[in-house]
Amino acid sequence: MKSRMLKYGLLLPASIVIFDQLTKFWAVSAFDQPMNACEINPFPGLTKEISPIVDLALVCNQGISWGLLQGDSPVKRWLLTIFAFFMSCALLWVLRDTKDRLSQISIGLIIGGAIGNGIDRALFGAVTDFINFGDIGFHWVFNVADSAITIGVVGLIAASFLVAKAEKKAAQSMGKK
Repeated sequence: MKSRMLKYGLLLPASIVIFDQLTKFWAVSAFDQPMNACEINPFPGLTKEISPIVDLALVCNQGISWGLLQGDSPVKRWLLTIFAFFMSCALLWVLRDTKDRLSQISIGLIIGGAIGNGIDRALFGAVTDFINFGDIGFHWVFNVADSAITIGVVGLIAASFLVAKAEKKAAQSMGKK
């Protein structure tokens, strides 16, 4: 159990947080903005063409995923930050008893993403988003932490089906003996 907690509860989330924060720093620097750009100007509206598929954009997301709960409010800022902290703790608790590898990895990804975005929200009042696939019709701008959370949720959904299928198969084989 200690190895699982170390790998998926500490090392994987820490890697996600470090990569997330480094890429956010890189993106903000690419626009010659200070790291607290979202705190200074929550609506920078800056974009750079990178390729026909993906652009670099500087968007300060004061809400949550998919543009929900937008609007500036110190109460909302701190409630969302506290929520991310408590959810990370709850997921660490769940990770202790999680047996399958896909769920373990998925939980680690979600924890890392929640902490990465929580850091932004606590320090700057908004999450720095910068990956823009608007040229191909995807109208949401996101970051590494958002990607980790999304992949983690998809992984948990897939794991729930795979585990249920494996348990059903095991129960059927026990019934035949």
